[in-house]
Amino acid sequence: MLDRRQLRDFDTGLVVAVLALVAIGIAMIYSATYDPDAASLSPLVQRQLLVAGIGVLLMTSVVLVSQDTFEGLAPVLYALAMVLLVAVLIVGVGKSGERRWFDVGPLRFQPSEFAKYAVIFALARYLARRRTKLDRPVHLLLPLAIVLLPTALVLREPDLGTSLLFLLLLPPMLYWAGTKPILLLFLLMPVLSMGLAFNWIAWVVFLGLLGTLLYVSRIFMVDKLIVFVTSVVTGQLSPFLWSHLEDYQRHRVLAFLNPEKYRFSTGYQLIQSKIAIGSGSTVGKGFLQGTQKNFAFLPEQHTDFIFSVLAEEFGFVGCFLVLGLYLFLVVRMFRLAGTVRNRFAGLVIVGIASALFMQSTINVGVTLGLSPVTGMTLPLLSYGGSSLLVTLASVGVVLGMSMRRMEY
Repeated sequence: MLDRRQLRDFDTGLVVAVLALVAIGIAMIYSATYDPDAASLSPLVQRQLLVAGIGVLLMTSVVLVSQDTFEGLAPVLYALAMVLLVAVLIVGVGKSGERRWFDVGPLRFQPSEFAKYAVIFALARYLARRRTKLDRPVHLLLPLAIVLLPTALVLREPDLGTSLLFLLLLPPMLYWAGTKPILLLFLLMPVLSMGLAFNWIAWVVFLGLLGTLLYVSRIFMVDKLIVFVTSVVTGQLSPFLWSHLEDYQRHRVLAFLNPEKYRFSTGYQLIQSKIAIGSGSTVGKGFLQGTQKNFAFLPEQHTDFIFSVLAEEFGFVGCFLVLGLYLFLVVRMFRLAGTVRNRFAGLVIVGIASALFMQSTINVGVTLGLSPVTGMTLPLLSYGGSSLLVTLASVGVVLGMSMRRMEY
């Protein structure tokens, strides 16, 4: 339970910002699904309101759970998440043959959303309890394994965007745990090798520069070989991995590189999204007045492209407000992570802040045409019960841990 002093540390600003984003999201979903001839709210809005109410209750309840309880449950949550990710591949449902959701009565549950936070707890527990420094690549093998297992399972659904998010959680948590930046840089080398391998000249130059950097670096020879060999192997695997992506995933990447060429197929969303955002100008066209949305030019407007609806109707001012709220949340969480005495709690808060930052950045980047379409929702704003529930629950975790910041 929480004492009076801890209750005084309740972060009201964090809660207000979260609830403001949820309210804006519901308003945008209402606008995206608005039917002037309908006698009541659309089913999507009604469902999002119900989930938001449940999520707020869940957020409030999670505050009461101690960080020691979460640390003890971390392996159980991780194991449960992996079981659910395997089960969804067998009995799950999807829109076009993929398997991403469980049907639970009138609602759908997406286990990958829960798995993101289960991975954060598992990583935080391992890194918090590790006594030796994380100063060699071999020390990163277990944290990498914790992340790679859900990454592979989610990739099988297939859900490329969410699978990449698991990998992106690792660097900030490792850095907060004390890993040297140069080691994190070497950790990214195989990823760069994979991207550059499609141009053999660029890849050879990259390997030459990497070899030179490793030669002059002060790390063990075994570690140098691990980094270099891993980079070569991942580069060689690039064509194989590309050929085993789903057709629509490859088309999304190609459409991102040349949207005009695919303007009537996979590039259509990107083009319409940029038109919607550009047409919003400074203050937008007004609530319910977006033409791209009203004439259904913009697909997935209430989920992946909710930011485009916001930009068209409220312009730069509305976008600035929403992005400011996200920035406030992320900065506030990182500051809270620096004040807690419990190492596990600090790592969990960093993981949650990183997930919120990366997912929102990727989603906004997609709507602006700065990233390939990933199918990733905008946290707290987009329509989606699983995402909203687990995000609100994660905010409750941050609130509870910040209120217990003086506990070891």
